[in-house]
Amino acid sequence: MKFNVEWQKLWKKLTKTLFVLILIPVIFMLIIRYFQSGMSIEITFEHITVYQLPFFFICIFLGSLFFAFLVSILIKYAAVEIDNGYLEGRNYWFIKKRIPIKSISKLYLFRDNGIEAVVADAGQYGKVYISTHTEKLDELIKYLEDNSELMAGS
Repeated sequence: MKFNVEWQKLWKKLTKTLFVLILIPVIFMLIIRYFQSGMSIEITFEHITVYQLPFFFICIFLGSLFFAFLVSILIKYAAVEIDNGYLEGRNYWFIKKRIPIKSISKLYLFRDNGIEAVVADAGQYGKVYISTHTEKLDELIKYLEDNSELMAGS
C-alpha cells in the first residue's frame, strides 16, 4: 500500500510563503528609500519606473512559483510504502530505506531545516522519515502503532 505526498497543496503553501517572504523586505526597502530620498518619487524609482513595478512583482511571484515547484516535486518522492511487512521510504539524507515494521520501536515528530516528518525508528535497521504532508497520515501512523513493537509513551 503506497502513501503519496500531497505535493500540490505543499506547492501552493510554499508559493504563498516565498512570495510574502520576498515581497515584505522589498516593499520595506522601497519605503525606506522613499523617505531617505526626501519623499521624491523620481529619486526613489530612478532605476525602475513606477509603471514597471507590477512587472517586478509578477516576476517575484513567478520566481516563488518556480522554486516552490522544485521543492514540492522533490518532496513528492518522499512517499512511503508498506510492502510484505516492510516500510519503504526515505531517510534524512533522502536515500531510500527499507525497514521491518515489527522492528519499529519509536515514532516521533521531527522538525529541522525545513523538514517536517514523523520518524519511524527501527533501531539497527535505520529510520524512515514520513512527511507530514503524506496522504492518510493518521491511518499510516495507526497501522504502524498496531503492527510494531512501539514502547509505551513514544
